Amino acid sequence: METLDKHFRALTKAAFAKHGFASADLLSHWPEIVGPDNAVLCTPERITWPRSSDAETPAGTLTLKSAPGRALDVQYKAEQLLERINAYLGYRAIAKIRVQPTTAAAPTQTSNTPPNFEPPAILNRIEDASLKEALARLNSGIMTDKTRSPQGK
Repeated sequence: METLDKHFRALTKAAFAKHGFASADLLSHWPEIVGPDNAVLCTPERITWPRSSDAETPAGTLTLKSAPGRALDVQYKAEQLLERINAYLGYRAIAKIRVQPTTAAAPTQTSNTPPNFEPPAILNRIEDASLKEALARLNSGIMTDKTRSPQGK
């Protein structure tokens, strides 16, 4: 039996290579590598490898995107992050960390009026009133553009 991991790696290899990553391991294990406190401050954007190098294993420059207003914090922690990343990879793969600050996203304008969605016609065929009401609420919740992620609390 084949695993999906094998197919996932084959499908994503070109996309990760475009950004300098040999595999998705650094991205998928980022919170475990740098710690949860540091993972919320920054995310790996790309690895730039030197064009020519005299060393047997050239070390790259990791570009990190920082959370809005936290670039200085990430820059102060760069040496600690560098040690943790290289320890995870098992060799000195990254020689330098470059921090790229991001700006806060502009707030989106939302309407204060509740959405008025027509319930699907299939709900008219349901006889149980409580089930009908629950399905109508579910439909209304699905159709709104509001994010209701448990992580967004």
